[in-house]
This record gives sequence, structure tokens and C-alpha cells, in this order.
Amino acid sequence: MERQETTTIPPGYSYPVTGILFALGGLVTAAFSGSLAVPASNAGLAEVLAVGMIVPSFTWVVQLTASGICLGSQARRLYWGDLGQVCLLGSVALLPAAVVNLVVPGPPLWLSAANVLLSVGVMAADLFRRSAGHGLSPGWPISWCLTIALNMTLFVLSSRGWW
Repeated sequence: MERQETTTIPPGYSYPVTGILFALGGLVTAAFSGSLAVPASNAGLAEVLAVGMIVPSFTWVVQLTASGICLGSQARRLYWGDLGQVCLLGSVALLPAAVVNLVVPGPPLWLSAANVLLSVGVMAADLFRRSAGHGLSPGWPISWCLTIALNMTLFVLSSRGWW
């Protein structure tokens, strides 16, 4: 995952726009995370929301830090823009399960788990597509996939006593 400079930065890839995308993704993820308090029988909203926000943030912090160290300024700006867009897309993909959790009495836990896996698949496919389009090494989306796999393992371990 060598340093690589790219010459063109498309519109919408500024740091402020990327920050807004991450913030919006965080708000939407908070809605999903909070909705998990409904099927959780052994955890309250505060615990579910804290774990549901801290654990996913791990992926983004690791990716932003690694790419901040390893990529040149233009490639970093592209990758961070890709990550911001993917974060928001993946968060929006979680909303169907959030709605079910909040509206359906006794929502099935498997639906939230399946929705998370679908969201991760959508994010991975989109990140690979975007990164390839910018000429970034496939090592970056691969490292994202490995990081999010660790993230999901941490969430399962943290939440195993909730259900």
C-alpha cells in the first residue's frame, strides 16, 4: 500500500464534505444502534448505543489513521472521500432493520444481523469500485474488509450477553 499521488480530485472530495458525510453516517448509525435496544433483553439504551457507536467507529478510525500515514495527500483525500461516501451509504442501508426494530413487536434479531451483513457487503462493493476508479491500490479496500470483520467480531463479543 505504497504512497501514490493522483492528479485530479473530483467535486465533493473536500475534507469538509467528507467530514459532513461521516457525521451524517454517524447520526444514521446511531438510529440503527439505538433501535437494537428493543430486541436486547439484557441491556439498556445507553449501553447498546455506546457499544453500537464505539465499535463501528473503530473501523473508520483505523482506516483514516492508516491512510493518513501511508497515502500521499491527493490519494488520501480521494480515499477519505470514498470512505465518507461509503460510511453514509452503509448507514442508510441499516435503516430497514431500524424501522422493523422500532415498529414491529418482538423484532427478530436475525433481521438486524442480516441487515448489517447486507450493509457491509454494499459498503465493500462500493469501496472497491470507488477505489479502483481512482487508481488506488486494492489493498485499501481489502484492509477495510479485514478491519470491519474485526469490528463485527468485537461487536458480537461485546453484545453476546444482551440477547
